[in-house]
Amino acid sequence: MKKILGIMVLGLLWIIPVSANERFIPLELFTGGEIRNDTEVKYTPADKIFGEKRRKKIIGPQDWKNPFTKEIIKVYKRTKKNREGRVRKTQLFTVTNNGQCMGRVYDQRRSKTKYIKNGCKFPLGFWKKGETRSFSVTDAGRSRTVELKILKLGKKPTDCIKYNWKLFDTSGNKLADNDYKFCKNRAMTSLKIRKIK
Repeated sequence: MKKILGIMVLGLLWIIPVSANERFIPLELFTGGEIRNDTEVKYTPADKIFGEKRRKKIIGPQDWKNPFTKEIIKVYKRTKKNREGRVRKTQLFTVTNNGQCMGRVYDQRRSKTKYIKNGCKFPLGFWKKGETRSFSVTDAGRSRTVELKILKLGKKPTDCIKYNWKLFDTSGNKLADNDYKFCKNRAMTSLKIRKIK
């Protein structure tokens, strides 16, 4: 009996440090909305102006009909204005990859418009510090791989998160390498874009 109890205690000690580095990342951290105490990904209302220059805005959720599949899905609309106050970028985001990500389904900037399937730009749900996950994406008809790595996680759902986002082509060539930081009630607070050689 003592042996079994000892094995159970050792087993619990092994689990505790692993789960201590894991936390739930809520959708509201992405939208800047009020963070709830539960661990369910929900489409909650968002209407937030954010960014250093206050040119970015996210609203939603709203229904959007994919022009190719005719499917109607819930999305958040994120826009960015230029210095003159005109919208220069519009993106639509939804929950993707079985609730593991917020991903783009639509991206329009300048004269270029593209549709994305299974996109992943923000981690959702339970993640661990240092964890890396890869996702297969179709971006404007091209196969791509997105890789997310958690750099800073915190312990509470209200803590800021920092993560790395990479995009690769089918040959494994790196196309993008960015670090993002999102904080409570502020949505995205920083973006570091690395130049790709």
